[in-house]
Amino acid sequence: MIMNRRALLALSLLATWCLPFSSFGNEVERRTVSQAVAVARAMLASDNVYDQMTGAGTLVEIGDKDALQFLADNLGHPEWSMMRSAIDTLLNVEHPAGLDVLYRYAAVTEDAIFMKFLAESCASRPREDMGEFLMNAVQLDDIWVRKHALQALAHAPLDEKESRLRAIAEDTERDATTRAYAYYGLIDTGARPESIEKLIEIANHWGDDAQEAAAVALGEIDSEAAKETLKDLRSARTLRVQMAAMASEAGFGVPEAIESLVKTIATGKGLDPSVAAASLRRLPPPIVERITAILFECCKLNSDVGTRLLESWADVEGDAGPVIEWGLKNDNPDIRMQAVWLIGERYEKAYLDRIQPLLKDQDSGIRGMASWSIVRILGDHYEPGTET
Repeated sequence: MIMNRRALLALSLLATWCLPFSSFGNEVERRTVSQAVAVARAMLASDNVYDQMTGAGTLVEIGDKDALQFLADNLGHPEWSMMRSAIDTLLNVEHPAGLDVLYRYAAVTEDAIFMKFLAESCASRPREDMGEFLMNAVQLDDIWVRKHALQALAHAPLDEKESRLRAIAEDTERDATTRAYAYYGLIDTGARPESIEKLIEIANHWGDDAQEAAAVALGEIDSEAAKETLKDLRSARTLRVQMAAMASEAGFGVPEAIESLVKTIATGKGLDPSVAAASLRRLPPPIVERITAILFECCKLNSDVGTRLLESWADVEGDAGPVIEWGLKNDNPDIRMQAVWLIGERYEKAYLDRIQPLLKDQDSGIRGMASWSIVRILGDHYEPGTET
């Protein structure tokens, strides 16, 4: 029954979806974006499901109804990688139809994995227009969903944010993790002084998951008390708390923490390197630039770590030129592909001449990502039916 309702909600949305794009721009830009759309259409029509996902993610940016339907259908895909790709794609789409599909599916699905993935993706890349949805997610039974929804709310606007988060933080009937992340969300409200005091208490006396929230939040508090607490958390019982504290200390320029973070990214085991690389997105730009430069000089990064590093740079308010150049010239195709993604994500129009030839790259991933980046940057110049 859920599958039928999902199909109906997607089709009802598609029936009212209007194309927002106009056709200005010079001839070169129109021709380039038309070539990119042609590549995306070929990918959506391919036999490879991952190529189809890439093609759909591009075409939905120009108002393609079949692409939106494809993404809506894959929200319930039994293969989790496809489900996650559909979620991330719809979250990243600028047209409100992307969020509408996610909201409507969330309202009818009983799939706990879907909500876990959605909350986790929101925490990684918070959107300013999802405050109420995230507050609703905080009421769900799944602690993983609550944790990531509150983490996203820490940096998202919300009506009456202070009073609503305070009610959660001060509710002693709730679990410690949920309360800790609610205190994290309060640091950008009028309750900042008391929330900082409470986060220090949490770091010293509460459980591991709550300590992790404090270790992340205190990275945004430039005070001696916060720094001393983070120093203590570097010796916490669990590795994830240690790593969160290490990244926060690195953000304050602590040499030992920066050295440890670089070492973890370059030579860590298991998931540690990718987690450490992803933590760069919450550090100040000069620190990220410094760490990135050290990594480029000292180390050869593998696919997972290199792509995480590039992904983090989407949120860094600094000059991404060096990291883009490193990525485009890398001999690892996964890293090259992520560099092309970063160009589109940051709207780096100066690199269009570099990625336009990649529309003919033999690697379908790079070809598809070049198509997406070009459409992302030049979508307003696309004229329907002009694909070459």
